Amino acid sequence: MVDIRSRNLKVKVAQQWENFGMLFILVLILAIFSSLDPNFRTVYNFISIFKYSTFIAIGGIGMAFCIMSGDFDISVGSMLAFVGVLGSSFIPFIGGVGAVLSTIVIASILGFINGIFITKLRIPAFITTLGMLYIFRALAYLYTSNVPVYIENKFWLYIGNGKIFNINFPIILMLICYLGGYLLLRKSPFGRYIVAVGTNPDASRLSGINVDKVRIIVFTLVGFFVGISSVVVSANLGSANPGQLGQGYEFQVITAVVLGGTILGGGNGSLGGLFVAALIITALKNGLSLMQVDSYWQDVATGLVLIFAVALNRIRYTLLGQRE
Repeated sequence: MVDIRSRNLKVKVAQQWENFGMLFILVLILAIFSSLDPNFRTVYNFISIFKYSTFIAIGGIGMAFCIMSGDFDISVGSMLAFVGVLGSSFIPFIGGVGAVLSTIVIASILGFINGIFITKLRIPAFITTLGMLYIFRALAYLYTSNVPVYIENKFWLYIGNGKIFNINFPIILMLICYLGGYLLLRKSPFGRYIVAVGTNPDASRLSGINVDKVRIIVFTLVGFFVGISSVVVSANLGSANPGQLGQGYEFQVITAVVLGGTILGGGNGSLGGLFVAALIITALKNGLSLMQVDSYWQDVATGLVLIFAVALNRIRYTLLGQRE
């Protein structure tokens, strides 16, 4: 009887943490920095945190699909830089709308190439995306001769800085992306295929699922959302710098996905906690920046959050009596 009560208590704790744990951490971080620095608790700063978390959250949608399918992509930061400088350089020739669409299409193609290398050439995802991390960044340097591409096109800049009914457009764009991601993951057969492949690729193959096709589409979706994120962040900055754009982005995105509840082993995950996790990471970096903490220590904090996120997932699944 005692064992049953103990088991029920553990399950209840795990479920409550799954539902409200990320919100608790976010509120705690906001409260701590608000008490330490009055500049942190201004309405303007809170809006900025919300706005600047969108490019992590948008990129996290594709990464969540990727991790759920049992893979991951560490080339997204360099990909973001490469497509950013490439697409923005097209503005004088094809205009802002064409350049934005080109950026998203090129990023999707690069994600597709990653998927082909991984599935058809049987190169592990870690090796493929690690190599592409260097290749994309080098191509960005070579294409621009390490000179930033400054953006003056109104349409491109509007994506990162515009407003609709006094709501920042990046937030609206993020909500649209989340709606699409949710419908794809929870309301379509393809979403079930992603989870099935991540849970057991061999069983999925035997059940008739084209595992390679699913993985290729997933990596293409990673590129698609990275392309959108590249436009958003370069519009915020007003330029696409091949050396600075996307630096550390891959780890921020992976941290947000894992902190949001997606399991690194694949087969399980959610988009629900992803945005809250992106807010946590952005608020943490924002608070540390306002307190003039060295950027290297900010990277240390991000790394600790990633380790903490993995530990939390492990504890939660232990309480549920499940394997990750």
